[in-house]
Amino acid sequence: MAGKLKIIDCRGASRIIVVGDIHGDYEAFRGVVKLFNPDRDVIVFLGDYADRGDMGVEVIEGVNDLIENYGDRVVALKGNHEDYRDGEPYFQPCTLIYEADVKRGGWSNYYNSFLKRFIGRLPIAAIYDGILFVHGGISSKIRSLKDLEDPTPEVEEDVLWSDPWGGFGEHPNFRGAGILFGVDVSESVCRALNVNYIVRSHEPRKALDGPYVEHDGRVVTVSTTRIYGGRPFILSIPTENTPKNGYELMNYVVMID
Repeated sequence: MAGKLKIIDCRGASRIIVVGDIHGDYEAFRGVVKLFNPDRDVIVFLGDYADRGDMGVEVIEGVNDLIENYGDRVVALKGNHEDYRDGEPYFQPCTLIYEADVKRGGWSNYYNSFLKRFIGRLPIAAIYDGILFVHGGISSKIRSLKDLEDPTPEVEEDVLWSDPWGGFGEHPNFRGAGILFGVDVSESVCRALNVNYIVRSHEPRKALDGPYVEHDGRVVTVSTTRIYGGRPFILSIPTENTPKNGYELMNYVVMID
């Protein structure tokens, strides 16, 4: 890993499994684990493991176990619900605090003995052969891969919090962090990074029934949680080791009907 950018190693793997927001939906997470075969797969989690759902502790610890057991076969990105500043969540709601109080004997000990280290090892972006994986989005502050490898706080906030919109330019985000980035911004950043697609999560309501594609096919939103009423799914992206005609970004698997 180059700083906070993970270059995905797919040697020996035939596909990448991409997992969107989970938000404490442990049943969906277990479905993902059942699909994952470390002999042939690389799995990419796009962040937002806890909060809103009631089993965030179990999801986070499950993701951590996958990292420990399978190394580079598991890429777990930081989402905005992993955005803690001076030990305090920079987002709401943070129901993980109440979970840790009940399940792990107190928030302070859980955060300092486990969660802080878990979050500290998460990159903010990953890249594989023309595909950029992030939680939220991008901004015009990203002019090269170096901006993701060693991001300023402003760039990291944009990656964790930003959302695409159908117009042009950059505008304030209703979330109070990050930006709304337009079609021209995604086009210019993709050109600067030499990628064709941006695969992200952060907006599960956009992807209730499958991948949501916008910005002339350049931006794909994924969701792997039932918390917002949708059907959890994963993207299955063939690697260079799989014969194909282009990346089948729309090849997705519904986890739970």
